Amino acid sequence: MGKFHASKLAAIPEIKFIGCSDLDITRAKAIADQYNCVAYESPGDLLGEIEAVIIAVPTQYHLQSALPFLENGKAVLLEKPIAPDIEAAEKLVRAAETNQAVFQIGHSERFNPVFRAARKRIRNPRFIETHRLAPFKGRGHDVAVVLDLMIHDIDLLLDLTGSEPSAIEAAGVGVITETADIVNARLTFPDGCIANITSSRISVKEMRKLRVFQQSGYTSMDLAKGELESYSLVDPDSALARQAGVFSKFSLPDGRVIVRENSEIPREDNLQNEILSFVESIKGQHPPLVSGQAGLAALRVAIKIEQLCASYQKSL
Repeated sequence: MGKFHASKLAAIPEIKFIGCSDLDITRAKAIADQYNCVAYESPGDLLGEIEAVIIAVPTQYHLQSALPFLENGKAVLLEKPIAPDIEAAEKLVRAAETNQAVFQIGHSERFNPVFRAARKRIRNPRFIETHRLAPFKGRGHDVAVVLDLMIHDIDLLLDLTGSEPSAIEAAGVGVITETADIVNARLTFPDGCIANITSSRISVKEMRKLRVFQQSGYTSMDLAKGELESYSLVDPDSALARQAGVFSKFSLPDGRVIVRENSEIPREDNLQNEILSFVESIKGQHPPLVSGQAGLAALRVAIKIEQLCASYQKSL
């Protein structure tokens, strides 16, 4: 992911891209040459040179990579998941809070324009279904699919519901790797909302869909294709009902109508949106959209799902 972050940083005029660091100095120099910055042999050499840093390293190295910057009050955008375990995540969150450092976690789907548009419509969801499927890409398999892919949807669920689940059921199996490659989980939230989430990294085709059902209607998001479709239950005399075409309106026996809307969503770059939001947080325009606390909450749920999957595999 580091090379993608580098390309976005270099393209944003308000950012001065100072330099990069990698264990493979040859790789760091190649990036530095490409974007006219400096290759540093050690990340620590960056401390005195920068205001903010983006860290994209394997999850097991998140604590040792991010902690020195947070302890020195530097703003940190850390790729997801926040850490491999709760203890490491809590250390990072404490360091950010103690040193008043901006700390954002790289859950980039929060910046997907489809999710952002749909988010405004969703109030008190009752049932949520997600599918995040991808072909095996040979990277990210240092962790199970829960921390690799599913954690994106876990973060979205916690944002939509405003709470952590009160009960979790899950099962998953490893097919290509020694960790779980396909997982299904059922989450029950304190207000009664149910979420059914599935993630796989061994699928033939890619899919990133999220469907939300609530009292007033249904919203379907295709996060990969950038499509948003919704069905709303409205009064027949409402402006929405009057404006709906004949093939986008379905009458109910009680006189109300269901109106279908297909929204035009402009294509945007999630990663660029994420970085721009990070810059706004550094400037004090708003708190990080995905805070360290949000990353920690998503991790707590993900680890519980992993534990349940491990128990499931042992029972086979």
